[in-house]
Amino acid sequence: MVPSLRRRTVAALITVVVSICVAGASPAVATQVRDYDLGVVELPDAGPKGPIPVRLWGAIGVPEGPGPYPLVVVAHGRHGDDCPHTPKFVFRWPCWDRELRADLGMRHLVSALAKRGVAAIAPDLNGAFTIGWNDRSGERHKKLWPAIVDRTVAELGVAVATGDDGFGLSLAGRIDVSDPGLLAHSLSGDEAARYVAAHPVSALLLLAPAFNGASLPDAETAIVAARCDYDVPGEARSYFDRARRSRRRQPVFYASLDGASHNYFNSTLSRLGRDDGKYLFGAKGCRRPERLSAARQQGWIDRFAAAFFATVLRSASPPPWMALAGPFPKRIYGLPVLYDRLAPQASPRRPASAGRRGRCRGCRAATRRASPVARR
Repeated sequence: MVPSLRRRTVAALITVVVSICVAGASPAVATQVRDYDLGVVELPDAGPKGPIPVRLWGAIGVPEGPGPYPLVVVAHGRHGDDCPHTPKFVFRWPCWDRELRADLGMRHLVSALAKRGVAAIAPDLNGAFTIGWNDRSGERHKKLWPAIVDRTVAELGVAVATGDDGFGLSLAGRIDVSDPGLLAHSLSGDEAARYVAAHPVSALLLLAPAFNGASLPDAETAIVAARCDYDVPGEARSYFDRARRSRRRQPVFYASLDGASHNYFNSTLSRLGRDDGKYLFGAKGCRRPERLSAARQQGWIDRFAAAFFATVLRSASPPPWMALAGPFPKRIYGLPVLYDRLAPQASPRRPASAGRRGRCRGCRAATRRASPVARR
């Protein structure tokens, strides 16, 4: 049973008073984290080449114990697949032996979630984003992204129901696949916002998301922006501003992380040195000494994401930044942020329903003026 909004707000405010330094901290649980490979499948595609081959592989993490544990799908962005091309830039797909594994770059988040009692899976989505198969319009991902996510969750459901060990773990009865949360980075943020319109979720975290006009679903949502994002600057804020103009039942939390770049949330990209923040050419707050290292940026998002999903999906004690009232934090987990939230209306207050949804009937913005850099 999810605590009422009143109880959750009081609990979060008490946590602020007791200790800001250890906000949201919780003992880690033992986990099993593995890379998995279910093999190649063909998914429908309307282009001249016919169905597209997609390899169902990625990373999965599950807390030890019988469960069942709630599930979060962790979706990487479109960062290129590293497949070869001709001198005239005709690209090839697939290229399993050299593919850029952006999915494994989200493995640190899979592990962090599992340590907080939340099962997580990060599928390879390059098949949705590749331009090496039938895709002249650049729009194929709008159909293939949900197809890969659905197929992955379906295969996981079979493993949970039957005990099949194709994921490299014994999963029988250990994961609740019926109501997953969703964490989505970069272009997958736009895909996720569209996906949940037809596939309701209890919790959504958009991580430096691309914005192409989609509205936020009425699910409890956290949005993380990167202050030094060269790829999609200001687009994360667009989701929050659009949500503020609509009547919602669920709260939205927004944090713009100082010194963070777009790519360094993904460890595959950071290992390759793809620091997009350097292209801001000395913008205030984004000069090289001011930008976060990959380790600090990934460590921060690990704590933030794990606290968010543990609170919403497992009714864990909320961190102070998830309080529905009170002052805005200037720092979260030791790093400076620009924070905003859409909080439940104080009046009239409706009772929260049982289960993971129905926390608030209407939300209003509690907005602090943002700097021009953060609202680009």
